[in-house]
Amino acid sequence: MAEKRLPHAYLLTGPEGPERDAAARRLAATLLCTGAEPPCGVCRDCRKVMAGVHPDVTVVEREAREKGLRQDIVVGQIRAMTADAVLAPNEAARKVYIVAQADRMNDQAQNALLKALEDPPGHACFILCAAGTDGLLPTVRSRCVRAESAAGRDGKGAGLSEMAKAYLEAAATGDAAQVALACMSRAKLSREDTEAFAGQVKDAVWQIMAGRAANPGLDRARLAKIDALMDKTLDHLRHNVQPKQLFGMLAAETLR
Repeated sequence: MAEKRLPHAYLLTGPEGPERDAAARRLAATLLCTGAEPPCGVCRDCRKVMAGVHPDVTVVEREAREKGLRQDIVVGQIRAMTADAVLAPNEAARKVYIVAQADRMNDQAQNALLKALEDPPGHACFILCAAGTDGLLPTVRSRCVRAESAAGRDGKGAGLSEMAKAYLEAAATGDAAQVALACMSRAKLSREDTEAFAGQVKDAVWQIMAGRAANPGLDRARLAKIDALMDKTLDHLRHNVQPKQLFGMLAAETLR
């Protein structure tokens, strides 16, 4: 981000649902954010992305028809998206297109998208959301930077989501004992599950800030602080800090 050298296409994998949607929105906000540490969650672009009203973020998904949804995302939808991508952004520095069920694109649609991925407009970014990689052509996959939503790790998303919810509820009370219990009871998680936990707390924070999930009683400044604290946790994990130490740090930092 600091060097302004951003990939133009991302493949976000994980089970379809609110957590993957929130991860895609957070990535879109990161790409458009004007704050010092994207995604800041408070700049105009971040707020609009979280609320689902940013004119430079377009979601492409299966179309409705008389008897329900189409089976696939079809070539006409992708051609319309790539034609729009050529146009200048409305407000932000770039335009972001989220293909919500990219693995439901038929082969014609994927080939149409491939042309845009091979020669993208300089201001356009594409986020392809999929349950996995099997439904995508190798040529499409190879042109995307791979990411994974927290819910997609080892099928443990549901249990970890409950942990994230319990942590946020404890943080909202401000009670030292409840916060310590919510943190230190997770101290035996593996490094991978600790990473998933932090990612799901971030997803939950963004869903709350976007009005898509119930708020346990945290104001916007507190939510932004927790989001930054999860970034700090992920950074420590990358530097080989052990989960037990991290959750001790979380307990202390959450109460500050």
